[in-house]
Amino acid sequence: MQTSKAVQKLVSLSLTLFPLVCDAKVTGPCGNCHTMHNSQGGIAVVRNLVNGSMELSDTPHEALLNTSCIGCHQGNNSADGLVTPYVLQTSAPAYSSTGTEGDTTTLAGGNFFWVSSGQEATGHNVSGFTAVDSRFGNVPPGGVGLDVQLQCAGTNGCHGDRSVGGEIESMLKSHHTNDMSSWKDGTTLAASYRFLYSVQGLEDTEYEYRPDSSHHNKYYGIDRTLETQNVNGTISNLCAQCHGDFHQGAGNIASGSFGSSGVWLRHPTDFDMGRASSSGEYEKYNGGTGAGNTYSVISPVATSDKTASVNSTVYSTTDDAVVMCLSCHRAHGTPYGAMLRWDYKLWPGGGYNGCAVCHTTKD
Repeated sequence: MQTSKAVQKLVSLSLTLFPLVCDAKVTGPCGNCHTMHNSQGGIAVVRNLVNGSMELSDTPHEALLNTSCIGCHQGNNSADGLVTPYVLQTSAPAYSSTGTEGDTTTLAGGNFFWVSSGQEATGHNVSGFTAVDSRFGNVPPGGVGLDVQLQCAGTNGCHGDRSVGGEIESMLKSHHTNDMSSWKDGTTLAASYRFLYSVQGLEDTEYEYRPDSSHHNKYYGIDRTLETQNVNGTISNLCAQCHGDFHQGAGNIASGSFGSSGVWLRHPTDFDMGRASSSGEYEKYNGGTGAGNTYSVISPVATSDKTASVNSTVYSTTDDAVVMCLSCHRAHGTPYGAMLRWDYKLWPGGGYNGCAVCHTTKD
């Protein structure tokens, strides 16, 4: 029997995405993730998101997958063997004031629960989770419009190879070849931090489930000397691909000489606090003295160090107090406006002033 070209292409795509011999992160029976025919006992097994819940569907997925990105990453995080990071909880996540306390269930990127519940400003408006943003449409603040609504991966997404249009195709050679024990140098998709192609960093194996100073992600950052400088590999540079005016460009960041004299027009990113003109304020980061300060999981900073060891202290080496986008925001979402890590709007009467971790004289 002659195999059709369409089937040949699908099988080839599946074997490329999930090679038979590999250093696998995703393990277990193949049927946990794949379906050969999308039926078992005459009943469809593929699930798609319909009206906010995963329902059986006759619509197949590429690579013989039995569900979508959302289907795999929808669930409730718990301490009982955190293997799959759930970015859309089926019940309200426990967040508390900063998302780091001992009873929280959110992970490093936060959660899409709040934005999917209709609170637009609390998360990225990703297709499948929520409708197009009613204020901005498909135009990211500080950037140019996307072709379609923001997606998880691909050309109009954050994860995967962003030169590839399809979400599944953009994730080729990723899940089954991921190694979370070593520094991600960004040379391949599997060797990129959290499958964010070209981004470097060290991944916490529990995705920052209830983190502390020695148990967290390690973010790569650089200390820029020019506001137009744009170095591939930093987490802030990734954000800048959609929100460019907030990261680089003449006149978009600071007036005067970058990092010394002049007035900031945007909050600095990829800038080391140790070089700030008012360094006396910032050297007391997280209550320290400017020498070996304890790393803060409430207001984290990036580092230029690329070793496979967690940076549990700050001001212990060169360029290890680098302000980044994730110092203040969570990428997926939080209960608070602008995806902030804490509820700054209610401070000082309520909420929390996470800004004071760095701006130590402003609390």
